[in-house]
Amino acid sequence: MAEQPRRPPTGRIESLDQESLEGRLRDAAQEVRPERVMDDLEVHHLVRVITECSLLLSDVYSEDRIVRIMHPEKGFLSSLIDRLIEQQRRGEGEVLYRVRRLPDDVRVIGDKALFDHGLLGQRQVKGYDIEELGARAYKMAGEVLELLAEDRRLKKFFKQNRLLMLPLEEEVTFLRQCSERFRFYAEILKGTQTVPDSGAHEATALATSVPLMAAAAEALANPPALPPLISLPSADENEYLEAAQGDGVAEVELSRDQLISTYERVLLFSSLELDRLKAALNATVIDQEQAVETLGDEFSLYAAGTRDPRKPPAYFLVGPTGVGKNHLVESLCRTMKGIWKIDIPMLTIEGPNYTYPSDINELRGATRGFIRSDEEGLLTSFHEQSSRAPFSVILIDEVEKAHSQLLTFFLSILDRGTTTDNRGNVLNFSNCMLFFTSNLGYSDAQQRSAPIGYMDEDARVDVSDTDTRRELRRALKPEFLNRVRMVHFNRLSQASAERILDLELERIARRYREVHGLEIQLDSAARAELIRRGFSPVYGARHLAATLESVCNVNIAKKIRRDDRRREADRNKIVGWLREMRSGSRAFEAAEVRSRVLELAGANLEYERLTIAFRDGRFHYLAPERDAE
Repeated sequence: MAEQPRRPPTGRIESLDQESLEGRLRDAAQEVRPERVMDDLEVHHLVRVITECSLLLSDVYSEDRIVRIMHPEKGFLSSLIDRLIEQQRRGEGEVLYRVRRLPDDVRVIGDKALFDHGLLGQRQVKGYDIEELGARAYKMAGEVLELLAEDRRLKKFFKQNRLLMLPLEEEVTFLRQCSERFRFYAEILKGTQTVPDSGAHEATALATSVPLMAAAAEALANPPALPPLISLPSADENEYLEAAQGDGVAEVELSRDQLISTYERVLLFSSLELDRLKAALNATVIDQEQAVETLGDEFSLYAAGTRDPRKPPAYFLVGPTGVGKNHLVESLCRTMKGIWKIDIPMLTIEGPNYTYPSDINELRGATRGFIRSDEEGLLTSFHEQSSRAPFSVILIDEVEKAHSQLLTFFLSILDRGTTTDNRGNVLNFSNCMLFFTSNLGYSDAQQRSAPIGYMDEDARVDVSDTDTRRELRRALKPEFLNRVRMVHFNRLSQASAERILDLELERIARRYREVHGLEIQLDSAARAELIRRGFSPVYGARHLAATLESVCNVNIAKKIRRDDRRREADRNKIVGWLREMRSGSRAFEAAEVRSRVLELAGANLEYERLTIAFRDGRFHYLAPERDAE
């Protein structure tokens, strides 16, 4: 079949230097797919395709090459590479450079197909679809390079000789990207309209018509002299100072994933409306405005991109028990996850579980030669999740009950953002936020005893806080306190307990409303009794949630179970339906499953409202028109 151009190229660029060509490519990409990002790597790739393919004087479309790409033999690449490596082992010539040419010999077909399809409008070459040929060529080039990378000697060779545009793994990824986006790149080249009207199929015509290509041809004909192998540039005083200070983002010290996470974190935090975030946290974490404000300040640094990306921020949350220290951290993660629609890994380390120095091995893994030394540590497992996320959290709870070695272990993370596990792997937690919590200085005896004298409540609080800070300085090492930001939590008042009761009750009531269509309410006596049982100045509101769970959830669940009039057969039918999905014999559709299950899970009751009352030392559960316990 005769080759026909898809559309005759029109237009002519009078002057097209490197900068102009890059600009034209970006404009064309914006026109073709405005929703996609056209990065510098893609632009440079297309510039190289235009300049190098316009200068090709030989036909790269040999029958042998095309057949191997379009009809690859199973195991051909592996056997070819094995033969070349074996020749290298026997010392038969410089085989490594021949091996390196393998992916390039395939890639050049992809480049030429992209050039011919995008700029010249060709649809076929030697009876094959040129778009399919180009996409397969890029894919095969990536497969060849990946096979080469699996050999330890070849991988070392590539790194030493720097023959790739990118690191080896990134080069493989980019070749796959070229395969998947071949049509997109061809559309961009078509949009640039850089090919002259006449002589489009002749490389010499292109080289004389487009200044950039002519310059490339001249450079190939007269290559510049190679620089000496070793060159020591001179540097002035300012350059020495800048080198000593380092750059702002410390790119040299952060890996690929960590850099991506760093930049994504900057964009995510810059999109936050901090005032609304703080208002949401204050509505959830009662009467701890100072702590929330402190976190807001930290997020401002993230959003501005000015915080040191190598060191994770660390906070020491200190206050009486039951005031919301852990709750603040959990609410923060839950809020961020809801706003950003991403997973935020969180690791909680319980201080009381680390009372001996040897317990630290659970974090980094046991030392070689000891029991379970072949297992990875807790931080190693968490690092696998954390390194792929823009933001993660480590919460070390009740550190005052742990061995002092636990805080010593975290000093390196606070200093450099890194630590080393039992296998010698460096774990980087620069994208983490660390929280340490403690009740130090707020023991039961201290909270029950009041300072002697005739002081009002505010004065007693000030004296108590001063005593607490003094005890903290005495109990904790300065090298730890100097690396964390101290956040003091307020004591909760009776009014605080009222607000917490409303929040916890609404959390429970919302579930009954959604699943059972049942409204839950408290009378004043029941409300007062719940606060009396669940709140105290000493223990805060720690027991309030547990009290509500028992009185307003467990007991109501028992009651509606007794009053439910729904048939058991209906539920059994849906259980069988779900089991068919689990076995794979029926398709799963989440929305329908949720709807059917909630419909049957809901109790069939004669009432739609339930009032919890407190009389004669007992809680009563009253439905309209009836009084049943």
